[in-house]
Amino acid sequence: MDPLASAPDCPQCGRVLRPGDAWCSLCFAPAPSRTFSGPLATHRSDDPAPVARVQHRTSRWAGSSVTFGPVGRVVVTLLLLCVGPAVLVWGGPGSLVAAILWIAVVLPWALRDVWRKVRVGR
Repeated sequence: MDPLASAPDCPQCGRVLRPGDAWCSLCFAPAPSRTFSGPLATHRSDDPAPVARVQHRTSRWAGSSVTFGPVGRVVVTLLLLCVGPAVLVWGGPGSLVAAILWIAVVLPWALRDVWRKVRVGR
């Protein structure tokens, strides 16, 4: 008789457990016991009280150590918007392709980073 045939499967991932395993070595779920011990308790009396998460205020207009303030963001946005047409006007033979790449790829990416939200206050 195969000793693994009587071993229970992991309730989390279904992996076959060895008879002496207390935990599944794949997903670290507790191994089911062969004896029924009753329903699991949903709350232990020694658990600490849940801690409320502090909600931070965010703003697109505030400056931080890694982003510009409102004036810098507007100036960078205007500069980014002027590069596409400037490439078309003063560019060489490949200027149409460069302008399309600028408008379709670089501009949205740069504007997303310039206008990202930053945490304000504590």
